Amino acid sequence: MIIRPEDVKGDITKSADVVVIGSGAGGAPIAKELAVEGRSVVVLEEGAHYTRDDFKLNPLESMMRMYRDAGQTITLGVPSVVAPMGNTLGGTTTINSGTALRMLGPILKKWHMFHGLHDITEDEMGLLYSHLEEYLFVKKADPEVAGPVANTFLEGARKLGLSSGWLPRNAKECEGYGSCAFGCPSGAKQSMDVSFIPDASKSGAEFYTCCRAESIKVSNDVAKGVTGRFVDPSSGRSTGIGITVEAKVVVLAGGAIYSPFFLLRQGLANSSGQVGRNLEIHPAVQTVALMDRPMDPPKGIPQSSHVDEFKDEGIMLEGGTVPPEVHAVTLPFYGKAHAAHMKQYPNMGIFGGMVSDIDSWGRVLALPRAGYSPSIFYSLKGRDVEKARLATVIMAEIWFAAGAKKVFTAITGHTELGSTADLRRLAQSRIRARDIYAMSAYHYLGTCRMGSDPEWSVVKHTGETWDVENLFISDASILPTSPGVNPQLTIMALATRNAGFIDDKLNNG
Repeated sequence: MIIRPEDVKGDITKSADVVVIGSGAGGAPIAKELAVEGRSVVVLEEGAHYTRDDFKLNPLESMMRMYRDAGQTITLGVPSVVAPMGNTLGGTTTINSGTALRMLGPILKKWHMFHGLHDITEDEMGLLYSHLEEYLFVKKADPEVAGPVANTFLEGARKLGLSSGWLPRNAKECEGYGSCAFGCPSGAKQSMDVSFIPDASKSGAEFYTCCRAESIKVSNDVAKGVTGRFVDPSSGRSTGIGITVEAKVVVLAGGAIYSPFFLLRQGLANSSGQVGRNLEIHPAVQTVALMDRPMDPPKGIPQSSHVDEFKDEGIMLEGGTVPPEVHAVTLPFYGKAHAAHMKQYPNMGIFGGMVSDIDSWGRVLALPRAGYSPSIFYSLKGRDVEKARLATVIMAEIWFAAGAKKVFTAITGHTELGSTADLRRLAQSRIRARDIYAMSAYHYLGTCRMGSDPEWSVVKHTGETWDVENLFISDASILPTSPGVNPQLTIMALATRNAGFIDDKLNNG
């Protein structure tokens, strides 16, 4: 059952086997798996519930309603990074691009070697991935639906002999509306709101929307439940109506920014001092190409193709198309020059380069007087700056191989590449972090990391915190490092795995 704020007339007190904070890739699978097993489950979701009827192909309206800070959350550091996050039932899965990749094999080996996570085996993860891929209808993007931008970029990559192809996506019969990041109007994308959440509801789980968790009830270092407040979806202000859920197990699934923020505000589960630390964000750069023929944006799939030739170096190129409202902010121009270039939007394509952080680390803090707003500190450093430049060079090389007349970048001094000479100059340049003036990030990781040592980690391999019994964390914050690719499938796999440990705990309790 999904309970909207208009269905709530007064304060609520409930009891359940499990209460889950958050309904995204970490919270929804746990709710579904446990509800199917007959457990009573209550989920508190701060965002509102939107359906395909609400997805009107209007990016600005969608960002205002379904994104935190209208999609303008910013990291503090050099360079500043735009860090969009979902604030809706289904979490960020409702407004992401649907990419569903398995983590890179060498990364899991590093988890074993450096974090002691030997209990998470390759065979077990393979089984979990296979189950999810079947359940979520994961398959590679259809080239005929992907659109001209993606096909053109792959054409350039193939001319250069680079490893490339079509991304697997959790989409069923995608129609290529080009609006994945603003809600799928056809219901093809199998985000949590159309997959795990309906199935969990059918099995008896209750989802309270526009409901912000405020504190975890703890007694003698054992989690006992959650208190929260209902909020107005347009303003985020409390309606004055509260909710208390007594539960045997509490699951925190607020994401790698809000889960540590929640713990820090309450001073929980941080004997290691690692809560909020070790933030990785997969920083991304983009290139825009001007072609001599129509690219028909935003027709197609926003993120459908990839070049993975350099994945072992921590660089993944992924992209497809974006609507004009988003495209406008990617161009390195202003005033009349910007307007003139936007007139050529039909002939333009965009592609992104994602960097797996090595030298760059960030932190989430709950600063006094900041209210319900975490402070996110992150600066691009060392080899990651070079990888961002290299990703830009590779994308520009591919665009030119595909026939681009010009390529626009977000690197100061190299914003417009009109020839191979311009490209060579960028390829041979040394840049600083502050020279990259437009970065974005969509994968926040590591701030409540798993490990075998309670001095250096926040949770065990089961997802249960070292400090508070019956308090589990299930989201990207527990990943000890970047998985090397888009993390949503790995988050779901670990959530499904953790659900088994929670079920065992309830059986033995």
